[in-house]
Amino acid sequence: MTKRECYDICLEQKRSLRSARVATRENALLALEENNKRYKDVKNKITAVGTKIALTAISGGKAQVEDLRKTLLELNVQREAMIKEAGIDAVRYDCEKCKDTGYVNGALCDCVKKAATELYLSEISESVPIKDCRFDNFSLDYYPDKTADGGNPKKRMTEILKLCREYAIKFDPASSESLLFMGNTGLGKTHLSLAIAYELIMNGYNVIYGSAYNLFAKIESEHFSEHSDKSYLDAVKCDLLIIDDLGGEFVSPYILSLVYNIINTRLLARKPTIINTNLSMADINNTYTPRVASRLLGDYTAKKFIGSDVRQQKSIKK
Repeated sequence: MTKRECYDICLEQKRSLRSARVATRENALLALEENNKRYKDVKNKITAVGTKIALTAISGGKAQVEDLRKTLLELNVQREAMIKEAGIDAVRYDCEKCKDTGYVNGALCDCVKKAATELYLSEISESVPIKDCRFDNFSLDYYPDKTADGGNPKKRMTEILKLCREYAIKFDPASSESLLFMGNTGLGKTHLSLAIAYELIMNGYNVIYGSAYNLFAKIESEHFSEHSDKSYLDAVKCDLLIIDDLGGEFVSPYILSLVYNIINTRLLARKPTIINTNLSMADINNTYTPRVASRLLGDYTAKKFIGSDVRQQKSIKK
């Protein structure tokens, strides 16, 4: 489900609820009119006085119009008192700002944006723990200062964490760079890309996040079974596409073509992409052809994650 689809769903839900509440009150008022002669008489008088005001205004009787308006005001006060006495409340809206229409001065209301964001996050959370992967709970304690080969995982990961934070803060769907996160499993690639996704979704951007296996399988299924390219078009048009675990999918001639087309189309459109993979550049070259490797090497900012498997370390601590 795309962010746009979430907006549409939330708008429809809000409008349906509003319509139901308005209809409930209108039905209650109709019942009051049928069962309360005094209320019906007052309502008829209001209609008659309103018509008379319009006709008198046309003829130029200003003084008479003013008297009629006073009469109309008194009748409306009586009507409202009888409605209150009958226990019929005014329509209560979840959002007083837009009165549950979903729009304020022609612009989408914040209440719809918030609901759509929550729905979108819930959709993503069904497959990945996006709400648990935040910048503030990414711990550098699992990365040592030194390794046997002379590396400094903590320094490297501190730099990558800083890069990801700044990426989320300064993100521009028309100019942000594409990122390639490489390294062994369990080093934080998924965590940090999800943290970026979370921040951007909360700021209203349309982010599509999926494992290479699930994303490509869905596109392939739609293409051959439903003769639809919806998921493919969503992937190439969204503000940010995040492909997790490239190399974890079944590679077929169609998938090889699909990977190239997605990467190349988004690069040509200057749309940023983040790719996570356990593969080396040599593996990518051998698996996806030199054309794909060339674009990733030449047009993506590659970052190598180093250290020991964080998931294993956490499991041992438990």
